[in-house]
Amino acid sequence: MAFNSGQAFKEMTEAAQASADERWGALEQPFANVMEAQRDALRELATEWFHQEMSDKVLDERLKVLREHFVEALVVDSSAGRAVCDKAVQAALNCFWESSMAGL
Repeated sequence: MAFNSGQAFKEMTEAAQASADERWGALEQPFANVMEAQRDALRELATEWFHQEMSDKVLDERLKVLREHFVEALVVDSSAGRAVCDKAVQAALNCFWESSMAGL
């Protein structure tokens, strides 16, 4: 089991950028700020899940809460609009999930 957090975070940012398309300029810095603020929480989630310290259900619940916080922070700190923020966060967290699964 291995989770390359640096690579995962890079891919998450790329996924968010691709989903935000022309609105990325409004999201880039706020997204980077939120990623920095949530970096440890994401690492902890992956580590706990890898070591079977939490169930898939608990992981899903914690990701849902993290997603809500992430979207709210982007809405407040950018001019991109909720739909764009939501789409970018969903793309990033999908990428996080794929990276976590690949680490198994």
